[in-house]
Amino acid sequence: MNAVAHILAVVFWVVVGLLVYSYLFYPLLLGVLARWWGRPWQMADIEPTVTLLIPAHNEAKVIGAKIQNALSLDYPRGRLQIRVISDGSVDGTDEIVQRYAGLVEYQRISPRGGKPNAVNQAMPYAHGEILLLCDANTMFARDAVHKLVRHFADPDVGAVSGDVVLTSDAVTYGRGEGLFWRMERQMQLCEALLWTTVGVDGGMYALRRELYVPNRPDTLVDDFVIAMNVARTGRRVVMDLEAKATEDSVSDPCQEFRRRARTTAGGFQTLFEGRGRPGLGRPGLWLAYESHKVLRWIGPVLLAAAFVTNAALVGVTWTANAPGGALYAGLLAVQGVFYALAAAGHWMRHRPLPQVLSVPYYFSLANLAAAAGFVKWLLKRQAVTWAQADRTAPLKTVSAPVARDRAA
Repeated sequence: MNAVAHILAVVFWVVVGLLVYSYLFYPLLLGVLARWWGRPWQMADIEPTVTLLIPAHNEAKVIGAKIQNALSLDYPRGRLQIRVISDGSVDGTDEIVQRYAGLVEYQRISPRGGKPNAVNQAMPYAHGEILLLCDANTMFARDAVHKLVRHFADPDVGAVSGDVVLTSDAVTYGRGEGLFWRMERQMQLCEALLWTTVGVDGGMYALRRELYVPNRPDTLVDDFVIAMNVARTGRRVVMDLEAKATEDSVSDPCQEFRRRARTTAGGFQTLFEGRGRPGLGRPGLWLAYESHKVLRWIGPVLLAAAFVTNAALVGVTWTANAPGGALYAGLLAVQGVFYALAAAGHWMRHRPLPQVLSVPYYFSLANLAAAAGFVKWLLKRQAVTWAQADRTAPLKTVSAPVARDRAA
Protein backbone atom coordinates (compact mmCIF):
# COMPACT_ATOMS: atom_id res chain seq x y z
CA MET A 1 0.00 0.00 0.00
CA ASN A 2 1.48 3.36 -1.03
CA ALA A 3 1.76 6.40 1.22
CA VAL A 4 -1.46 8.02 -0.03
CA ALA A 5 -3.45 4.86 0.58
CA HIS A 6 -1.89 4.50 4.01
CA ILE A 7 -2.89 8.03 5.01
CA LEU A 8 -6.42 7.49 3.65
CA ALA A 9 -6.71 4.23 5.59
CA VAL A 10 -5.58 5.86 8.84
CA VAL A 11 -8.08 8.72 8.42
CA PHE A 12 -10.87 6.32 7.49
CA TRP A 13 -10.40 3.98 10.45
CA VAL A 14 -9.96 6.83 12.93
CA VAL A 15 -13.20 8.40 11.72
CA VAL A 16 -15.04 5.08 11.78
CA GLY A 17 -13.66 4.43 15.25
CA LEU A 18 -15.03 7.75 16.53
CA LEU A 19 -18.45 7.05 15.00
CA VAL A 20 -18.59 3.53 16.45
CA TYR A 21 -17.47 4.85 19.83
CA SER A 22 -20.11 7.60 19.83
CA TYR A 23 -23.10 5.54 18.71
CA LEU A 24 -22.24 2.06 20.03
CA PHE A 25 -19.26 1.69 22.37
CA TYR A 26 -19.95 4.68 24.62
CA PRO A 27 -23.59 3.63 25.31
CA LEU A 28 -22.46 0.04 25.96
CA LEU A 29 -19.63 1.23 28.20
CA LEU A 30 -22.06 3.39 30.15
CA GLY A 31 -24.37 0.43 30.65
CA VAL A 32 -21.59 -1.79 31.99
CA LEU A 33 -20.14 0.87 34.28
CA ALA A 34 -23.57 1.85 35.62
CA ARG A 35 -24.45 -1.77 36.31
CA TRP A 36 -21.33 -2.45 38.34
CA TRP A 37 -20.39 0.95 39.76
CA GLY A 38 -23.62 2.93 39.61
CA ARG A 39 -24.39 4.99 42.72
CA PRO A 40 -28.10 5.61 43.34
CA TRP A 41 -29.20 8.74 45.15
CA GLN A 42 -31.63 9.23 48.00
CA MET A 43 -35.31 9.95 47.44
CA ALA A 44 -38.02 10.89 49.96
CA ASP A 45 -41.59 12.20 49.96
CA ILE A 46 -40.91 15.90 50.49
CA GLU A 47 -42.83 19.04 49.55
CA PRO A 48 -40.48 22.01 49.14
CA THR A 49 -41.84 25.26 47.75
CA VAL A 50 -41.82 25.20 43.95
CA THR A 51 -41.95 27.96 41.34
CA LEU A 52 -43.30 26.84 37.97
CA LEU A 53 -42.14 29.21 35.23
CA ILE A 54 -43.98 29.07 31.89
CA PRO A 55 -42.35 31.23 29.18
CA ALA A 56 -44.72 31.78 26.26
CA HIS A 57 -44.67 33.56 22.93
CA ASN A 58 -47.88 33.52 20.87
CA GLU A 59 -49.20 30.40 22.60
CA ALA A 60 -52.92 31.30 22.54
CA LYS A 61 -53.78 27.85 21.17
CA VAL A 62 -52.41 26.03 24.21
CA ILE A 63 -51.84 28.46 27.07
CA GLY A 64 -55.33 28.03 28.53
CA ALA A 65 -54.92 24.26 28.62
CA LYS A 66 -51.44 24.66 30.09
CA ILE A 67 -52.70 26.84 32.94
CA GLN A 68 -55.55 24.44 33.67
CA ASN A 69 -53.02 21.62 33.66
CA ALA A 70 -50.82 23.49 36.12
CA LEU A 71 -53.76 24.23 38.42
CA SER A 72 -54.76 20.55 38.43
CA LEU A 73 -51.37 19.29 39.62
CA ASP A 74 -51.39 17.12 42.72
CA TYR A 75 -49.22 19.45 44.79
CA PRO A 76 -50.21 21.77 47.67
CA ARG A 77 -51.38 25.05 46.13
CA GLY A 78 -49.79 27.05 48.91
CA ARG A 79 -46.39 25.59 48.00
CA LEU A 80 -46.66 25.95 44.21
CA GLN A 81 -46.15 29.36 42.59
CA ILE A 82 -47.26 29.47 38.94
CA ARG A 83 -45.93 32.32 36.82
CA VAL A 84 -46.52 32.83 33.08
CA ILE A 85 -44.08 35.07 31.23
CA SER A 86 -45.46 36.39 27.96
CA ASP A 87 -42.53 37.26 25.72
CA GLY A 88 -43.94 39.88 23.38
CA SER A 89 -47.05 37.85 22.50
CA VAL A 90 -49.47 39.46 20.06
CA ASP A 91 -52.01 36.67 19.46
CA GLY A 92 -54.18 36.94 22.57
CA THR A 93 -51.96 34.93 24.90
CA ASP A 94 -51.89 37.76 27.45
CA GLU A 95 -55.66 38.10 27.59
CA ILE A 96 -56.08 34.37 28.23
CA VAL A 97 -53.52 34.40 31.04
CA GLN A 98 -55.15 37.42 32.68
CA ARG A 99 -58.41 35.49 33.02
CA TYR A 100 -56.66 33.44 35.70
CA ALA A 101 -55.70 36.44 37.83
CA GLY A 102 -55.46 35.44 41.48
CA LEU A 103 -54.54 31.87 40.56
CA VAL A 104 -51.62 32.44 38.22
CA GLU A 105 -49.05 35.25 38.17
CA TYR A 106 -48.64 37.11 34.90
CA GLN A 107 -45.62 38.96 33.57
CA ARG A 108 -45.25 40.60 30.18
CA ILE A 109 -41.92 41.30 28.52
CA SER A 110 -41.75 43.72 25.62
CA PRO A 111 -40.10 43.83 23.19
CA ARG A 112 -39.66 40.12 22.65
CA GLY A 113 -36.28 38.89 23.84
CA GLY A 114 -36.31 35.10 23.73
CA LYS A 115 -36.72 32.37 26.33
CA PRO A 116 -33.40 32.88 28.21
CA ASN A 117 -34.21 36.55 28.72
CA ALA A 118 -37.78 35.71 29.78
CA VAL A 119 -36.56 33.29 32.45
CA ASN A 120 -33.93 35.76 33.67
CA GLN A 121 -36.55 38.50 33.95
CA ALA A 122 -38.85 36.22 35.96
CA MET A 123 -36.23 35.16 38.49
CA PRO A 124 -36.61 38.15 40.89
CA TYR A 125 -40.25 37.08 41.36
CA ALA A 126 -39.55 33.35 41.83
CA HIS A 127 -39.92 32.47 45.51
CA GLY A 128 -39.73 28.67 45.46
CA GLU A 129 -36.83 26.62 46.78
CA ILE A 130 -37.14 24.63 43.55
CA LEU A 131 -37.46 26.09 40.04
CA LEU A 132 -39.59 24.07 37.62
CA LEU A 133 -39.10 25.07 33.98
CA CYS A 134 -41.20 23.89 31.06
CA ASP A 135 -42.60 24.70 27.62
CA ALA A 136 -46.07 26.14 27.16
CA ASN A 137 -47.31 23.07 25.28
CA THR A 138 -45.92 20.53 27.76
CA MET A 139 -48.70 19.00 29.86
CA PHE A 140 -47.66 17.42 33.17
CA ALA A 141 -49.03 14.25 34.70
CA ARG A 142 -50.82 15.11 37.97
CA ASP A 143 -48.05 13.61 40.12
CA ALA A 144 -45.13 14.98 38.06
CA VAL A 145 -44.10 17.65 40.58
CA HIS A 146 -44.03 15.16 43.46
CA LYS A 147 -41.99 12.77 41.32
CA LEU A 148 -39.45 15.47 40.48
CA VAL A 149 -38.97 17.05 43.91
CA ARG A 150 -38.47 13.76 45.78
CA HIS A 151 -34.93 13.65 44.38
CA PHE A 152 -33.98 16.86 46.18
CA ALA A 153 -34.04 14.94 49.46
CA ASP A 154 -30.46 14.07 48.46
CA PRO A 155 -28.26 17.14 48.99
CA ASP A 156 -26.00 16.01 46.13
CA VAL A 157 -28.83 16.33 43.58
CA GLY A 158 -28.95 19.75 41.96
CA ALA A 159 -31.35 19.21 39.05
CA VAL A 160 -33.85 16.61 37.83
CA SER A 161 -35.09 16.00 34.29
CA GLY A 162 -38.52 14.55 33.64
CA ASP A 163 -39.66 12.41 30.71
CA VAL A 164 -41.60 14.26 28.01
CA VAL A 165 -43.33 11.98 25.52
CA LEU A 166 -45.34 12.57 22.37
CA THR A 167 -49.09 12.18 22.14
CA SER A 168 -49.40 11.82 18.37
CA ASP A 169 -48.65 8.95 16.03
CA ALA A 170 -48.72 11.25 12.99
CA VAL A 171 -44.92 11.45 12.70
CA THR A 172 -43.98 9.39 9.66
CA TYR A 173 -40.37 8.86 10.78
CA GLY A 174 -41.49 8.00 14.33
CA ARG A 175 -39.90 4.56 14.52
CA GLY A 176 -36.48 5.93 13.72
CA GLU A 177 -36.94 8.87 16.07
CA GLY A 178 -38.16 6.59 18.85
CA LEU A 179 -35.18 4.23 18.50
CA PHE A 180 -32.61 6.99 18.86
CA TRP A 181 -34.52 8.62 21.71
CA ARG A 182 -34.71 5.35 23.67
CA MET A 183 -30.94 5.12 23.29
CA GLU A 184 -30.65 8.72 24.50
CA ARG A 185 -32.80 8.06 27.56
CA GLN A 186 -30.79 4.97 28.47
CA MET A 187 -27.54 6.91 28.24
CA GLN A 188 -28.95 9.66 30.44
CA LEU A 189 -30.04 7.15 33.08
CA CYS A 190 -26.64 5.47 33.11
CA GLU A 191 -24.82 8.82 33.28
CA ALA A 192 -27.00 9.81 36.22
CA LEU A 193 -26.14 6.59 38.06
CA LEU A 194 -22.42 7.09 37.47
CA TRP A 195 -22.54 10.74 38.49
CA THR A 196 -24.54 13.22 36.41
CA THR A 197 -26.64 13.34 33.24
CA VAL A 198 -25.33 15.55 30.45
CA GLY A 199 -28.27 17.86 29.77
CA VAL A 200 -31.99 17.74 30.55
CA ASP A 201 -35.29 17.60 28.69
CA GLY A 202 -36.11 21.27 28.23
CA GLY A 203 -39.84 20.49 28.24
CA MET A 204 -39.80 19.72 31.98
CA TYR A 205 -36.94 19.94 34.47
CA ALA A 206 -36.35 21.22 37.98
CA LEU A 207 -33.35 22.62 39.84
CA ARG A 208 -32.46 24.18 43.15
CA ARG A 209 -33.07 27.90 42.94
CA GLU A 210 -29.66 28.82 44.39
CA LEU A 211 -27.94 26.88 41.56
CA TYR A 212 -29.57 28.87 38.78
CA VAL A 213 -27.00 30.87 36.80
CA PRO A 214 -28.57 33.54 34.55
CA ASN A 215 -28.00 32.84 30.89
CA ARG A 216 -26.78 35.47 28.48
CA PRO A 217 -29.87 36.63 26.54
CA ASP A 218 -28.48 35.25 23.26
CA THR A 219 -28.03 31.69 24.61
CA LEU A 220 -29.54 29.26 22.09
CA VAL A 221 -29.93 26.16 24.29
CA ASP A 222 -30.66 27.66 27.69
CA ASP A 223 -31.90 24.41 29.27
CA PHE A 224 -28.68 22.58 28.38
CA VAL A 225 -26.49 25.41 29.69
CA ILE A 226 -28.52 25.67 32.91
CA ALA A 227 -28.08 21.92 33.53
CA MET A 228 -24.37 21.98 32.72
CA ASN A 229 -23.84 24.89 35.10
CA VAL A 230 -25.46 22.82 37.83
CA ALA A 231 -23.20 19.87 37.03
CA ARG A 232 -20.12 22.10 37.05
CA THR A 233 -20.83 22.94 40.72
CA GLY A 234 -20.36 19.27 41.58
CA ARG A 235 -24.07 18.57 42.07
CA ARG A 236 -25.77 15.72 40.25
CA VAL A 237 -28.22 16.14 37.39
CA VAL A 238 -30.48 13.08 37.38
CA MET A 239 -33.30 11.62 35.29
CA ASP A 240 -36.72 10.41 36.46
CA LEU A 241 -38.67 8.43 33.87
CA GLU A 242 -41.66 8.28 36.23
CA ALA A 243 -42.09 12.06 36.10
CA LYS A 244 -44.21 12.18 32.97
CA ALA A 245 -45.42 14.92 30.69
CA THR A 246 -46.83 15.01 27.17
CA GLU A 247 -46.19 17.29 24.23
CA ASP A 248 -47.69 17.64 20.78
CA SER A 249 -45.50 16.11 18.11
CA VAL A 250 -43.55 17.83 15.36
CA SER A 251 -45.00 15.95 12.39
CA ASP A 252 -43.38 18.02 9.64
CA PRO A 253 -39.80 16.89 8.88
CA CYS A 254 -38.93 20.49 7.95
CA GLN A 255 -39.90 21.66 11.44
CA GLU A 256 -37.88 18.85 12.99
CA PHE A 257 -34.94 19.83 10.78
CA ARG A 258 -35.11 23.45 11.96
CA ARG A 259 -35.42 22.39 15.60
CA ARG A 260 -32.39 20.13 15.45
CA ALA A 261 -30.39 22.74 13.53
CA ARG A 262 -31.13 25.24 16.28
CA THR A 263 -30.13 22.74 18.97
CA THR A 264 -26.83 21.98 17.24
CA ALA A 265 -26.09 25.67 16.68
CA GLY A 266 -26.57 26.07 20.42
CA GLY A 267 -24.29 23.12 21.05
CA PHE A 268 -21.46 24.74 19.12
CA GLN A 269 -22.15 27.96 20.99
CA THR A 270 -21.60 26.15 24.30
CA LEU A 271 -18.50 24.40 22.96
CA PHE A 272 -16.63 27.36 21.50
CA GLU A 273 -17.93 30.14 23.76
CA GLY A 274 -17.63 28.17 27.00
CA ARG A 275 -21.28 28.44 28.08
CA GLY A 276 -21.74 25.52 30.46
CA ARG A 277 -18.72 23.73 29.02
CA PRO A 278 -16.95 21.60 31.67
CA GLY A 279 -13.24 22.01 32.24
CA LEU A 280 -10.51 19.41 32.51
CA GLY A 281 -10.69 19.82 36.27
CA ARG A 282 -13.80 17.61 36.12
CA PRO A 283 -12.52 14.80 33.86
CA GLY A 284 -15.57 12.54 34.19
CA LEU A 285 -18.00 15.29 33.23
CA TRP A 286 -15.66 16.48 30.48
CA LEU A 287 -15.43 12.96 28.99
CA ALA A 288 -19.20 12.52 29.08
CA TYR A 289 -19.68 15.93 27.44
CA GLU A 290 -17.24 15.10 24.65
CA SER A 291 -18.57 11.55 24.13
CA HIS A 292 -22.28 12.21 24.43
CA LYS A 293 -22.58 15.65 22.85
CA VAL A 294 -19.52 16.92 20.98
CA LEU A 295 -19.04 13.78 18.88
CA ARG A 296 -22.72 13.95 17.89
CA TRP A 297 -22.43 17.62 16.94
CA ILE A 298 -19.46 16.91 14.64
CA GLY A 299 -21.14 13.74 13.34
CA PRO A 300 -21.79 15.19 9.85
CA VAL A 301 -18.08 15.89 9.38
CA LEU A 302 -17.18 12.38 10.50
CA LEU A 303 -19.79 10.79 8.24
CA ALA A 304 -18.66 12.82 5.22
CA ALA A 305 -15.02 11.96 5.92
CA ALA A 306 -15.90 8.26 6.22
CA PHE A 307 -17.66 8.25 2.85
CA VAL A 308 -15.05 10.28 0.97
CA THR A 309 -12.02 8.39 2.32
CA ASN A 310 -13.80 5.08 1.75
CA ALA A 311 -14.48 5.96 -1.88
CA ALA A 312 -10.90 7.12 -2.35
CA LEU A 313 -9.56 3.89 -0.81
CA VAL A 314 -11.65 1.82 -3.22
CA GLY A 315 -10.14 3.68 -6.15
CA VAL A 316 -6.55 3.49 -4.84
CA THR A 317 -6.62 -0.18 -3.82
CA TRP A 318 -8.32 -1.40 -6.97
CA THR A 319 -6.06 0.68 -9.24
CA ALA A 320 -2.90 -0.59 -7.52
CA ASN A 321 -4.33 -4.08 -7.02
CA ALA A 322 -3.48 -3.63 -3.32
CA PRO A 323 -4.88 -5.79 -0.50
CA GLY A 324 -8.08 -4.67 1.15
CA GLY A 325 -9.84 -3.60 -2.02
CA ALA A 326 -12.76 -5.98 -1.53
CA LEU A 327 -13.18 -4.92 2.11
CA TYR A 328 -13.31 -1.23 1.25
CA ALA A 329 -15.65 -1.86 -1.68
CA GLY A 330 -18.00 -3.77 0.62
CA LEU A 331 -17.95 -1.01 3.24
CA LEU A 332 -18.66 1.61 0.57
CA ALA A 333 -21.57 -0.48 -0.67
CA VAL A 334 -22.99 -0.63 2.87
CA GLN A 335 -22.79 3.15 3.16
CA GLY A 336 -24.39 3.55 -0.25
CA VAL A 337 -27.30 1.27 0.62
CA PHE A 338 -27.83 3.09 3.94
CA TYR A 339 -28.04 6.50 2.27
CA ALA A 340 -30.22 5.10 -0.53
CA LEU A 341 -32.68 3.90 2.12
CA ALA A 342 -32.55 7.36 3.71
CA ALA A 343 -33.31 8.93 0.32
CA ALA A 344 -36.23 6.54 -0.14
CA GLY A 345 -37.48 7.54 3.30
CA HIS A 346 -37.34 11.19 2.29
CA TRP A 347 -39.22 10.47 -0.91
CA MET A 348 -41.93 8.61 1.06
CA ARG A 349 -41.86 11.01 4.04
CA HIS A 350 -45.55 11.91 3.81
CA ARG A 351 -46.63 8.41 4.76
CA PRO A 352 -45.78 6.16 7.74
CA LEU A 353 -42.35 4.62 7.17
CA PRO A 354 -41.23 1.09 8.07
CA GLN A 355 -38.22 0.91 10.38
CA VAL A 356 -35.89 -0.09 7.54
CA LEU A 357 -36.53 3.37 6.05
CA SER A 358 -37.33 5.47 9.12
CA VAL A 359 -34.04 4.73 10.91
CA PRO A 360 -31.73 5.74 8.01
CA TYR A 361 -34.02 8.68 7.18
CA TYR A 362 -34.15 10.08 10.71
CA PHE A 363 -30.41 9.51 11.25
CA SER A 364 -29.61 11.37 8.02
CA LEU A 365 -32.13 14.13 8.77
CA ALA A 366 -30.58 14.67 12.20
CA ASN A 367 -27.05 14.86 10.81
CA LEU A 368 -27.97 17.17 7.94
CA ALA A 369 -29.65 19.41 10.50
CA ALA A 370 -26.50 19.30 12.63
CA ALA A 371 -24.46 20.45 9.62
CA ALA A 372 -26.93 23.28 9.03
CA GLY A 373 -26.72 24.18 12.72
CA PHE A 374 -22.95 24.48 12.54
CA VAL A 375 -23.21 26.81 9.54
CA LYS A 376 -25.84 28.92 11.31
CA TRP A 377 -23.66 29.21 14.40
CA LEU A 378 -20.58 30.02 12.32
CA LEU A 379 -22.39 32.76 10.40
CA LYS A 380 -24.26 33.96 13.52
CA ARG A 381 -27.58 33.48 11.74
CA GLN A 382 -29.44 31.47 14.41
CA ALA A 383 -31.81 33.79 16.26
CA VAL A 384 -32.42 33.25 19.97
CA THR A 385 -36.16 33.98 19.66
CA TRP A 386 -38.00 30.75 19.11
CA ALA A 387 -40.56 29.88 16.44
CA GLN A 388 -42.79 27.16 17.85
CA ALA A 389 -44.04 24.32 15.72
CA ASP A 390 -47.63 24.30 14.52
CA ARG A 391 -49.82 23.58 17.53
CA THR A 392 -52.57 20.98 17.55
CA ALA A 393 -55.65 21.03 19.76
CA PRO A 394 -54.92 21.53 23.47
CA LEU A 395 -53.52 18.43 25.12
CA LYS A 396 -54.87 16.71 28.21
CA THR A 397 -52.96 15.69 31.31
CA VAL A 398 -51.77 12.10 31.34
CA SER A 399 -51.14 9.79 34.23
CA ALA A 400 -49.48 6.94 32.37
CA PRO A 401 -46.58 6.63 29.91
CA VAL A 402 -47.34 7.23 26.25
CA ALA A 403 -46.11 4.71 23.74
CA ARG A 404 -43.48 6.68 21.84
CA ASP A 405 -40.78 9.01 23.05
CA ARG A 406 -39.79 12.24 21.40
CA ALA A 407 -36.31 13.06 20.20
CA ALA A 408 -34.28 16.03 21.14
